[in-house]
Amino acid sequence: MNGRNPAAGTVFLTVFSADLEAACGPIGGLTACLSPAEAQSARRFARPGDRLDYLASHALFRLLAAHRLGRGFAEARQLEVTRWCSGCGSTGHGKPAVAGASLSLSRSKGAVMVAAGPEGTPVGADIERIPDTLHSGFDQYVASAAERIALAPGDIPARLRLWVAKEAVLKAAGLGLSVPPAEVHLACDSANDDCSTLRADSPAHPQVNGLGAVFLPAPPGYVAALSSAGPTPLTRLSLTDLLPPRPAA
Repeated sequence: MNGRNPAAGTVFLTVFSADLEAACGPIGGLTACLSPAEAQSARRFARPGDRLDYLASHALFRLLAAHRLGRGFAEARQLEVTRWCSGCGSTGHGKPAVAGASLSLSRSKGAVMVAAGPEGTPVGADIERIPDTLHSGFDQYVASAAERIALAPGDIPARLRLWVAKEAVLKAAGLGLSVPPAEVHLACDSANDDCSTLRADSPAHPQVNGLGAVFLPAPPGYVAALSSAGPTPLTRLSLTDLLPPRPAA
């Protein structure tokens, strides 16, 4: 496909940063997909793992944007990526965007995730590696009062699922973590008997109300979620959908 036949609805991909780096080797590496400014920005990370995650997440963002727009992988580097911060209005930082599509990216300790939907459709994606421990104030910061009652003591994976679902919702709303996650309540969508979709409610932040969140397949040891405004087809892509085929041996 190589980005020329985009699927309908929202597409997403989660991948280990090292796997994306290896897959991009034949086309010149991760930086072959990035703008010179993005490649330069990666140098500010002191830890090699953090630097790789930054390069991988932004390369995947451009590759998926090119796919969403029906363009080839070779055009990913030329896409104009703009930024806007919902908190201060700055265009020097904030959520990246490409005209013609709605996109969201996330990275966490060795893994990256990007989702893309039709332009104008709220999309938020988040992936997190499950830690061994959480800081003592996690529940108060993340969970609503009702959610705190439902959380089992010591259940770290359940808490991380709540975190990624809420961060995905807040990204889709364009708010990010300018809103404390505890101010958003997630409940099972009444239209889904299996509780496969959660719905957000936040009286203080009406732009959050009604946004949905679903959990997505993630690498072992990670959790991932995607948020959108309503029911939409979801398609999980692979790197073969975004990159040119490898030459025959």
